[in-house]
Amino acid sequence: MARVSLIKTDKDLYASVTKAIDELGQQAVAPGDRVLIKPNLVRKETAASGEITNPPVIEAVARYCLDRGATRVIIGEGPGWYNDKSRLKDCFTYVGIDKMAKRLGIEWVLFDDYNYRAFKKVSDCTPDVFRVTEFVFDCDKIINLPALKTHYLTTVTLAMKNLKGCLKWEDKPLFHQPDLSRAVVELNKIVRPALNIIDGTNRKHGGGLLIASTDIVAADTVGCALMGIDPAKVRMITLGAAAGLGESDITRIEILGEELRQLKFKVKLPQEQLKQNFPGLEIVGAEKACSGCIIPLLSSLSFLSEQGIALGPVRVYLGKNPDIQGDRPWLQVGDCAEVPGGSESNWLKGCPPGKDKLINHLKRFRSI
Repeated sequence: MARVSLIKTDKDLYASVTKAIDELGQQAVAPGDRVLIKPNLVRKETAASGEITNPPVIEAVARYCLDRGATRVIIGEGPGWYNDKSRLKDCFTYVGIDKMAKRLGIEWVLFDDYNYRAFKKVSDCTPDVFRVTEFVFDCDKIINLPALKTHYLTTVTLAMKNLKGCLKWEDKPLFHQPDLSRAVVELNKIVRPALNIIDGTNRKHGGGLLIASTDIVAADTVGCALMGIDPAKVRMITLGAAAGLGESDITRIEILGEELRQLKFKVKLPQEQLKQNFPGLEIVGAEKACSGCIIPLLSSLSFLSEQGIALGPVRVYLGKNPDIQGDRPWLQVGDCAEVPGGSESNWLKGCPPGKDKLINHLKRFRSI
């Protein structure tokens, strides 16, 4: 039976991390280990955003590794495709990962500055060739440290999907076609963390919880259940279980620490939030697009909502070969959404498109 610890955190995050790991009854780090800590630093965000792993949690895990005798501890990440490639290190430095690493005497690495290992013809759902950071093969242990949050395309982005950050920057958008969930499962067959700790310390999702397990599918299953999402309806999780990566049946998971039913809460999925904020908005082709367009679009819409700017009826097209319908105003987003001979006034170019330009284009459709 899979074992997952569910722990309430307090001001002493080091003690909380230690408890979450110790509940599993296994030695996560041994003296002499080289440990790679893989957080979610997908983009330049504040710790309070809930979009990245909370830096104090990263520090607590790093200290845990050092105290157990690890000889080398590395905090490593490959931020998302929609970031400016020349500014990827900002995703670390903006939240002080560089200063933390210096204080602890450990390393922080942007995977894209180092070597990758190429994989060819892995599956019909992965690119013909894709590259995975060599750090996952050079270290003795990987501690996967995602944030607890939802995702527009995959419902959730937890431990399994966090490993997408191990891909080379240029290869990330290629994983979205033809099937992102299946591609992530294939990646999880290659990159095998020794331990997964889902950070639910942000008030946006969880507000003071840690989920830990050596079983990556079980960790994601409990993460879904905690947020009021049925794990059986999340393809990435069911596909991962079918591939033998772990347990997705909540009744076959031993939950240690807190009782799940007492901590469950209900999140609003991105689609539900968009419908509430912008009832006249329709997004078409998201399943054909990568995060290079989706993340800037969602971020821009979130900004407009925070500014109290309402949109009138508008249809946003993403992905290749959009079938433009002229029954309402529309906007094509990203280079893939080009229509030969179409109107450029309705097309925002870019791969990925810039957020500021996207906000300005969307403002054209504001309701009066």
